[in-house]
Amino acid sequence: MDIEGIYMRRVAVILVLVVMTLGLAGCGQGQAPETNSLSFDKEGGITHKIVGKSDQSYYQINSADLESFATERVAEYCAENGESKVILETVDEKDGSLMLEFKYASPGDYSEFNHRKLYVGTLTGASEEGYELEAVPFVSTDGHAAEVGYIEDWDAKRLIILETKSGEEMFVNLPGKTLFVNQDAHSGQKITLVGKKGVQIGNQEEEGTTSFSYIIYE
Repeated sequence: MDIEGIYMRRVAVILVLVVMTLGLAGCGQGQAPETNSLSFDKEGGITHKIVGKSDQSYYQINSADLESFATERVAEYCAENGESKVILETVDEKDGSLMLEFKYASPGDYSEFNHRKLYVGTLTGASEEGYELEAVPFVSTDGHAAEVGYIEDWDAKRLIILETKSGEEMFVNLPGKTLFVNQDAHSGQKITLVGKKGVQIGNQEEEGTTSFSYIIYE
């Protein structure tokens, strides 16, 4: 058995996953098919698509190796946290591009599996969990600055708080209409509205750091 070869393939797969997770494949148009995406449906379902190139400068990875590694990770997580908490839905390779699709039973499962925060709920619930929303400068979809306390019927609105790493890109598909996002000028992020239910996040913070994006919708 070639132990060294197996180890090197595993390391290469991990590196490819890191690159893919950071969304370095480039941005597309519309729903940004070449950018990682996180989609929420009205029933609470969460779908995470990760995309990248199979031919990296340091290694060429194939979908079989990637699927094997991802399946192993999912199995380990579910063994500790419960069956079907995370599901590897798809691993696909086409024209030099790789795509993985995961489904999560809850925001907590996404957070634990990906080692980053994700909150989905009410603004009141976020405050109760320790998020200081009063300190977040929001802007409406029509460009007007807003503070949480002055948002009409704010407690009836829904909120997503997503942590991203420096260099990462994420396209967020919402289950409802976008109302407010945090002002990118105050966060080191580039936040772009795409249609009525899409938000493109580009984390431009200092390398090695993370930051939160806040999206209020209805």
